[in-house]
Amino acid sequence: MEEVRTGGVILYNEKLLEYDPLTEKQEGGRLSLIIDQLQKNGLWEGAVRPADIAPMKRLRDIHDPEFLNDLHRRSYSGVDQLDDNTPLIKESFEIARFGAGGVLDAVDLIMSGQAERAFCLTAMPGHHAGRASSGFGSLVNPIAAGAHYLTKKFALKRVAIIDLDAEHGSGTQEIFYHRKDVMTISLHEYPGVTGTGHYEELGQKGALGYNLNIPFVSGYGDREYRVCIKELVEKILAQFQPEFILLGFGTNVLIDDPNSHLRVTEEGLLNIVSQVKDLADRFCSGRILSVLEGGTPGNLMARATAQHVSLLLNNLIMSVDKVNKDELISYADWYSYAKLLKAQFKKFWKL
Repeated sequence: MEEVRTGGVILYNEKLLEYDPLTEKQEGGRLSLIIDQLQKNGLWEGAVRPADIAPMKRLRDIHDPEFLNDLHRRSYSGVDQLDDNTPLIKESFEIARFGAGGVLDAVDLIMSGQAERAFCLTAMPGHHAGRASSGFGSLVNPIAAGAHYLTKKFALKRVAIIDLDAEHGSGTQEIFYHRKDVMTISLHEYPGVTGTGHYEELGQKGALGYNLNIPFVSGYGDREYRVCIKELVEKILAQFQPEFILLGFGTNVLIDDPNSHLRVTEEGLLNIVSQVKDLADRFCSGRILSVLEGGTPGNLMARATAQHVSLLLNNLIMSVDKVNKDELISYADWYSYAKLLKAQFKKFWKL
């Protein structure tokens, strides 16, 4: 039977629901709440595609083999704790592999023309997982697996990762720090839990300027994101000319998320995603894949994720909670900081 092309798809496997760490149980597992919102808003039925488990060879492309073996052993030995934010339950490693597998499957669907865009559900964020390190809630790195897969199986020469999570994508940075074929761009709160993400972290020699950090201090929000994407990200990507964009989506940038100090509104987050989506339309024929990263589990995360999926996959804008703009902090030194970032990146790109 001939495959039918669809606008956008959601990659999911029910195995992901088995990961429900103790830190999340008061609010309910993050995925169950998100799926409920997607179903209530008519975004689930007809869009879901089954996510397969990621082959180990695909994970070994980006992670150290012994590191993966150790994660596997610790996961199946029983309940364990990598750190305060990374509990291990039995089969945690297998569940993480399904999250990465969904990204690989989404790449296949888009590159084969069976889908135009995709959103990948994961049981846990992955952007903190490095070549041989995990923690801060991450075990393996699905978005990195997807980016490398694009360069290996499909021989793409220019792939861009844009990470919008409030925490710096430390693992993603490490994995691609030496490469020019995968550009990593992270917009995040700084300083953060990982101690990484300064704007002077630009890549290794031979790949300088292909790892870009846009760090925001406490209180930055809609305007700062909008200007940085327009004045920095857009202009740099116009020169890089990505063939595919992977978007790391986190709801912890929102004003009401208790675990960050950024002040992005729900409307602002939709505008940010719209900007990135427009970049995909402009530079890579609309090929964009979004991966769920972090956020505090609860109704806010579920609602914001549904808004994201509606816009990304269907070009439809859901209603959002309005915020009085007078409540948002305005920083007089913002433009001088923007000039500082521009001066840093002008060493490698025309800005």
